[in-house]
Amino acid sequence: MKLRLITSIILLISWSSCSSDNTTIEEYSLMTVPYNFPTSAMISLSNPHHERNDTLYSFDAYQKKLVKLSLLDSAIIEIQLNFDFDLDPYSFHYIGKDSILFTTGNQLFLSDREGGIYHQVGLFAGLNQIENEVYQEYPYDGIASHLFYNWQSKSVLFYFAKRSQIDRRKVWAEINITNGAWKVFDAFHPEEYDGEALNYTTFPSPTWGPEGLYFQYSIAPIVSRVDTLNAKQHDFSIRSFDGVQFAEPQTYREDWTSDYFENWVLTSPNYLKLIYDPFKKLFYRFSHPALNTFPSAGEDYYEYLIKNREIHLTVLNENMEVVLNEELPKGKYDVAKSMVFSRGLLVPLEIGALQDEEKLYADLFQIVKD
Repeated sequence: MKLRLITSIILLISWSSCSSDNTTIEEYSLMTVPYNFPTSAMISLSNPHHERNDTLYSFDAYQKKLVKLSLLDSAIIEIQLNFDFDLDPYSFHYIGKDSILFTTGNQLFLSDREGGIYHQVGLFAGLNQIENEVYQEYPYDGIASHLFYNWQSKSVLFYFAKRSQIDRRKVWAEINITNGAWKVFDAFHPEEYDGEALNYTTFPSPTWGPEGLYFQYSIAPIVSRVDTLNAKQHDFSIRSFDGVQFAEPQTYREDWTSDYFENWVLTSPNYLKLIYDPFKKLFYRFSHPALNTFPSAGEDYYEYLIKNREIHLTVLNENMEVVLNEELPKGKYDVAKSMVFSRGLLVPLEIGALQDEEKLYADLFQIVKD
């Protein structure tokens, strides 16, 4: 009896082992449909904006106006704000109708629906709390067109670049909007950048996911996952195209000549944006390989890049496994302004493809299981 039980256990363990080794990754395909919105020129994705709960929020600092656009039925609500502040805010996050978060670059402040300021936090007042943990440059909140807000901790995430410093310090911290206290994430540059000085031109793309903070740099194929529970960072190298995967680390841009920078752009891969989709439980990564061709004399290098680069949409599951890798039509999409809502991945068209200013032109990408 004992021998039969032991044999059964051994067989069960062997079967379980074989099953786990042979697990297959689910495959997906991409469906694309036009998804345009009438906006009466009130919504501009060139302004600070973000999406939440199927609503697109856009802020015009010049007109001090907040516009809410429903991504489901195109309904538009305009909110006129009246700030009594020394500096106009340039970035924001809509928390609720009487709680709108703004920054001026050295202050965070909360306003009500009319723009009345009722709470302020100085960004640099408590920075000495973490000066030995993060890089010494001022926190950089230009990582997105809106404040990167953590709903659970009621904090704003900031990125700390390393310029002259090349030691290994942490690169992310967040400031609590209630009391101004700083908290450092146990997050570092990927080891490929050890000993390298990087600056703000190494643009990071962050997103919140199921295990904490996820981010990537524009110059590397690595997606970093920072587990906020056990304070561990895991790096995943995600290959989306053939050829060179890493770009030359950027140094001080002001020291570069225009010709050198343009050559760098055209001969470097670029990892444009990372987004988590909580509805599909998938990650989307946009990237393009080095172009390695050059415009003719007098042709603008940026327009040439937009028209000719090969944009790849790489879809990852929560285990950071590639489930779809799709090359998109050249010159069609402004993928840096893409966003996720309940119906799918919304990808605006490049401005050159627009027919008028009365609509927001986009395609809806729907990722479906095969």
